Amino acid sequence: MAPPMRSEYFLLILLILCGLVPVVSGAGAVGTGAAGQEYSANITLFRPASDSVPSTQVNAIINGLQGEVLLGTPLGLSSYDGTWSTRHIDRSNLSEGLLDNFVTALAYDSSGHLWIGYAGGIQIYDGRTYQLITDQQLLKSLQIRALQRWNDGMWIATGNSGLSRYYNETWTWYAPYSPGGPGFYEADSMTLDSAADTLLVGTLKEGLWAVSEANNTIVFTRIQNRDDPYGLLGHVRKDPLGGAYFFNETDVAHYSQAGGFTPVLSSGDFYGGPYIIDDVAAGPGGAVYVATENGIYVWQNGAVTRHLGTFEGFSSAAHNVKMVFVDARGRLWFSTMDVVGYYTGDISTAPPISVETMTPTPTPVLPTSIPTTGPVVTATPAPSPSFIDNIRTFLGGIFGFLPHSR
Repeated sequence: MAPPMRSEYFLLILLILCGLVPVVSGAGAVGTGAAGQEYSANITLFRPASDSVPSTQVNAIINGLQGEVLLGTPLGLSSYDGTWSTRHIDRSNLSEGLLDNFVTALAYDSSGHLWIGYAGGIQIYDGRTYQLITDQQLLKSLQIRALQRWNDGMWIATGNSGLSRYYNETWTWYAPYSPGGPGFYEADSMTLDSAADTLLVGTLKEGLWAVSEANNTIVFTRIQNRDDPYGLLGHVRKDPLGGAYFFNETDVAHYSQAGGFTPVLSSGDFYGGPYIIDDVAAGPGGAVYVATENGIYVWQNGAVTRHLGTFEGFSSAAHNVKMVFVDARGRLWFSTMDVVGYYTGDISTAPPISVETMTPTPTPVLPTSIPTTGPVVTATPAPSPSFIDNIRTFLGGIFGFLPHSR
């Protein structure tokens, strides 16, 4: 009787039969859209480390003034311009460092000053020092949920205290359910409808709102009640073409002042779904990128046209995407439980996908002077998989029974 085949030999035979397919961590082959078109992409991945992004939880992400991207995380404020730098709390001098490592919101004002929101107030960075706003005579709640510039003013969503505005060196509180004020306590998110010069506000339980200005008077208008068809789409994201996208875990709709609400998609439209919707980002060309528990789906021209998943560079074990954002360079940023990264690509017949895992050298960018005191937050990067583990990962996705080496 022939001796039983050892698993190593079996693995080698399967590898040969598969044509010696190269396996790169997170890599895949050329993808195919719903319409059958081939496309290629570059995906760059960053794992948390002292010289990389400090955390994969991204609470806020915006474009910087010099082409960089700023990310607010629970472990500091990070800047990426090809290399990473991260700013942390300086407890000995809050005018030279963050108020807290846990950043909740980011926005630039009309003067180019960076507003940084926390659970305990706001800092305004002018390029040299940080101005601290923690006076509850100015902010009725210090829990900063969202920041949004609107012309020369800054709007702040705070805790369960409605909205505040800073304009012409004056703070104004718009108290919940006050006469002519907002009919809500807690704003989830805000964005600007630049086509209508209107501030749009999403709430999770108190409807959807539009804020306009007429004759120097701020007007709050409820555009959906909680019980209306779109009233529970409590998150809102900007549409660069005008209007905004409101969404929740199951549905996405577009809103414009002229056309009202138009349904876009639901979780049942994802092939292989339904999958929970975690975030939405709109590109300048009309594409909408939807972050789900099964990667990113791309909606364009009235249909889901692409799916970015395991074969587009996401780990088969971690393609639950929590955040998406299109930066000024057209890169699609995303975060999962394991990595932060960005995707660049278009519909083409270009060569197969390549995947880079960056290990950048830190070059401090924000602010220009980094204090030498204060804690340094580090994270140990996950060990790179061995060659055998890569092979097992690839074959395990096909046969489902090969264990990882230990």
